[in-house]
Amino acid sequence: MKKKLKARDRGLLIAIVAGFLLMLAMELFRDRLIAALPMGESVYTVSVRLVGGAVCVCLMIYCSFSDLLKFSGHRWGALLAVLPCFLIAVDNFPFLSVAMGDAAIHAGAGEILLYALVCLSVGFFEETAFRGCVFTMIYSRRKKNAFNVFLSVVLSSAVFGAIHLVNLFTGASVGSVLLQVGYSFLIGGMCSVMLLKTHNIWYCVILHALYNFAGGVVPECGSGTIWTVPTVILTVCVSVPVAVYVLALLFRLNREELSLAGDERERDGAEDPAEE
Repeated sequence: MKKKLKARDRGLLIAIVAGFLLMLAMELFRDRLIAALPMGESVYTVSVRLVGGAVCVCLMIYCSFSDLLKFSGHRWGALLAVLPCFLIAVDNFPFLSVAMGDAAIHAGAGEILLYALVCLSVGFFEETAFRGCVFTMIYSRRKKNAFNVFLSVVLSSAVFGAIHLVNLFTGASVGSVLLQVGYSFLIGGMCSVMLLKTHNIWYCVILHALYNFAGGVVPECGSGTIWTVPTVILTVCVSVPVAVYVLALLFRLNREELSLAGDERERDGAEDPAEE
């Protein structure tokens, strides 16, 4: 068993390094790739995010968090408990602005589908990176009490929010970037609680992708004014109760839910006495 584990870990490390080098190469030749690919910018984004997500999945497995990638032992009650979180994602679409004619989607089905794939790839990469790796690594090294659970959620969400400051170097305005940092922090916290409750990273990926798609499909595939007064009021009315609910969910997690990922290496070692 020990040799098998070592071989697996060696393979995972090779995959992680190879994937990282591939991402680096794609970034170095970004302009050429975008120019060569059909629908270059979108296809490039999907490609590099999928590679990044695959690297993070390998890292999760290497760090013994592979249970979070499985649907075995599925918790339907936990899934029902986190359904209100999806209201935040759905509400990110400007329903009232579209209904009142202030905004509209003009793109065809193909362009909208491509944008949906972009959102899905971004959700896959960012959730496996920040919830699957960053949050789990912070959380697994702390005692499982209410304060440390809350602190782990805050720290990992702060890292997720702060990483968006790099957009300042891409020409985005300070105000828009700070706003992005703020809501990224909140979404990150909500996804961390969802991960704790469901023990499944894929719900976080879906929530993240849906949130990005709902909020970006009009500016990317249409035009108009999104943030009208009625839209802001509706957003506040939905967001505040859900935020309170998520906080209550966080502080009511039971012992089983707080045991986020089993110590796979210890379990494997216990199953094979010959290793000792």
